[in-house]
Amino acid sequence: MKKLISLTCGLFFVASAAWAGVDGSISGTLTDPQGVALSNAVVKLLNTQGGLVKETTTSTTGEFQFFPVVFGDYDLAVESPDFAPYHATVHVASGGNSQADIHLQTKEAGKEMVLEVKAKKHLIQNSASVSSTEITHEQIKNLPQGDEISLPKLMTSTMPGAVQGPFGQVFFRGNHANIQYQIDGIQLPDSPSNTFGQAFSPRNIDHMEVITGGIPSEYGERLAAVVNVVTKTGPEKPGGEAELNYGSYNTFSPHLMYGGSTPSGNVHYFLSGNYNRTDRGLDTPQPASESDQKQGGKDAVHDQAYGNNEFAKIDWLMNNDDKLSFVFFNAENHYQIPNYPQSFKVTDAFFQPGFSDQFGNGGNASAPTFNFVPYNTDDWQSEANAYMQVILKHTFNERSFLQLAPYYKYSYIKVQNDPTNDLATSATGATPVTGSSPSSFYENRHVNNVGLKGDYTLRVNEQHLVKAGLQVQRSRSEGLISVQTDLATAPTTDGSPDTGYFESVYLQDDYTIAKPLILNVGVRFDATQFMFAGLHPTDSQVQPRIGLNYLLTDTTKLHVFYGRLFQPAPVENLRDTFINSGAGQLAPYDIKAEKDDYYEAGVAQQIADQHVVNLNVYYKNATDMLDDAQLLNTSIAQPYNFAKGYAYGAELSLHGQINNDWSEFANYTYEIAKGKGISGGIFTGVQPSSTYQYLDHVQVHTANGGVTYSKNHFWWTTEGLFGSGLRTGPDNSKSLPSHFTMDTTVGYEFHGDEWFEKFKLSADWLNVLDNVYPISVANGFNGSHYAAGTQVFVRLSKEL
Repeated sequence: MKKLISLTCGLFFVASAAWAGVDGSISGTLTDPQGVALSNAVVKLLNTQGGLVKETTTSTTGEFQFFPVVFGDYDLAVESPDFAPYHATVHVASGGNSQADIHLQTKEAGKEMVLEVKAKKHLIQNSASVSSTEITHEQIKNLPQGDEISLPKLMTSTMPGAVQGPFGQVFFRGNHANIQYQIDGIQLPDSPSNTFGQAFSPRNIDHMEVITGGIPSEYGERLAAVVNVVTKTGPEKPGGEAELNYGSYNTFSPHLMYGGSTPSGNVHYFLSGNYNRTDRGLDTPQPASESDQKQGGKDAVHDQAYGNNEFAKIDWLMNNDDKLSFVFFNAENHYQIPNYPQSFKVTDAFFQPGFSDQFGNGGNASAPTFNFVPYNTDDWQSEANAYMQVILKHTFNERSFLQLAPYYKYSYIKVQNDPTNDLATSATGATPVTGSSPSSFYENRHVNNVGLKGDYTLRVNEQHLVKAGLQVQRSRSEGLISVQTDLATAPTTDGSPDTGYFESVYLQDDYTIAKPLILNVGVRFDATQFMFAGLHPTDSQVQPRIGLNYLLTDTTKLHVFYGRLFQPAPVENLRDTFINSGAGQLAPYDIKAEKDDYYEAGVAQQIADQHVVNLNVYYKNATDMLDDAQLLNTSIAQPYNFAKGYAYGAELSLHGQINNDWSEFANYTYEIAKGKGISGGIFTGVQPSSTYQYLDHVQVHTANGGVTYSKNHFWWTTEGLFGSGLRTGPDNSKSLPSHFTMDTTVGYEFHGDEWFEKFKLSADWLNVLDNVYPISVANGFNGSHYAAGTQVFVRLSKEL
């Protein structure tokens, strides 16, 4: 371990460069009306609120550059006594350079110019080849639920390639979970239930980018998708917002946000806090009736949930070259685990051996498909995530900068069981049932993660942008887990501490062969070590990756990509695995890292001035393909390996502005993902297969779209979502019924100088068609989960 860390550190400091994944650059020239270059002119870069981000002076040839710049929208401003003031908008892509050529006019020309430069009109950027989607906070707040929307739903309702899971999971491109979340360029450790998206609120997002393909060497470990979140920072003028949300299922959610800066403007701060409760926390498992698995019941039985989250960010611009940022967030969530309604009896056919549903699940003559759980069973699940990071950015000159970021994350998960009712149908239970195999699961476990991420960037010349970096992390898991199958039998337990290590180093170059042609080539090395009692599995992989980006015209871009990918099992799931939970057997952690050959090609086409169409196709060939199974009746995901697997698909997307008042988006995804054989982490319900079978999280056809109207402080948005259904049946051979849902929202913001005028009122109508469709049926250990029906919410907020 020490030797590997030393080698990693050595490679980091010897390598020529690296930069964080959220940064890009702006470059251009400044000329007068005759096209003569203007030297020593001041060019300012402002954020969308008018705050100064950076300023520079032009060279003797009129050139200027801002580097590094976090991706997003900015304003450029030039003021000179001899020329009319100039203001324009420019968009910066992560890892890319935006060209902004400014032509000033003399004062005699009259009015101030408010123009849109090439980088804004030319929506196709000349940057490294990745498939990505961006969304801003301004767009988020106009969506149904606004800032109250969960991060998983935000992705599944607005982005291509995203498929909804039963517990807030998001499945991208045939992967089960394996999403990498980055907060201001720093990769977060995993969360215990693989649903980190539930722990981070979109109200803290300024803008974000989701990368789903063509992922360069600077990203590793979780590669189903990279979610780059740029968090909010305090505005120049202190202020905030208080909001109250109330609606269906007695949902109640107040929150408070406040931010600002010091008089000097060197320190900015942003704070937010939220509390939430609802009578429907998890998607309920009961169907409409024992004979109908295609529609869910609308009653939420033992399904309350409550929680809170807090966020804080401080940015300190120490001088022109050094910036220090501190980020902290905490999230706690508590869920009742849903039960079947009281009307379901232990004698119902639904719970008898030999029962078979409409999809062919069950039919086992010796054991029922679903175990009966009394309506008064009191099982709970609690989860907490606390995270902090410190980021130091030092700019050496206009061509290079260094970023160092130590981080710490504490995660806690507890499942409080109710053995008496969990095991009611066991041989010694209150209502013994022949063939029944119930179980009662308990967990009280926490994980401490500590790590360091370092990045350094050097723009060698106009042709080469070299990047390199490292990350090291240690995770230690402690606490008790147990599984009991009969009241007369003592539970099987595991309380041993487990430790895991993760190290990575990468080196890559964005090589501009010619102005329209960029080659991204790099190599990455990842290694993992797990320390269990009597077992010390290790794994590593060298990963070459190469992407070619060709700007065929100013409005057409082509890209191709090949990469070797290494996805280790989630370190945060350190615990013994359940080979046969029904028999109470535990076995050491035997999960293997997934290793892929990944291919992608795509085309982006700008239509007129305001729309972009993207088409991407991909293929993945996998060894030890990772998949997840639901752990008993919890929302915890436990990984296992298919020995072999593959995935392929296509994504088509359209987004843009119809005019100043109307905008829209539309996405369609086709995907196939299959695996065969089991090579690690064998669980109940997951049996080795000698032939390829669909993975249970595959949805072959997915489409979403929406339209927004926004004018004069009024907005209206309607979204639609279609899915052909996840998999079910023997070996996942069948698809659940297709479904279509619609959400809509309408709101108005009252403006004025008086306190009573600074209110914002909005109403959300979710699942307008009241389609209580099955999200999953007979997957995992506790069966099925169904979407909620029609829900209505009202949000009232006030500017502070």
